[in-house]
Amino acid sequence: MSIIGLLIILLIFCVVVWAVRALLGAFGIGDPISSIVQVVIVLIFVLWLVQQLGFIGGGPVLHIR
Repeated sequence: MSIIGLLIILLIFCVVVWAVRALLGAFGIGDPISSIVQVVIVLIFVLWLVQQLGFIGGGPVLHIR
């Protein structure tokens, strides 16, 4: 993943977080639920980013010979 691709993904992530916060505020959803939704979004992004950077693999690590 190039630095330009990483910056574009970061920009998209920021727009998604902003949109989620705006929608949660517009619908008047309370603080505990709003915090949980935001944490879940950040966790999904971090796990995806770590996988894209190659720190974790995608699939089982079972090698039988």
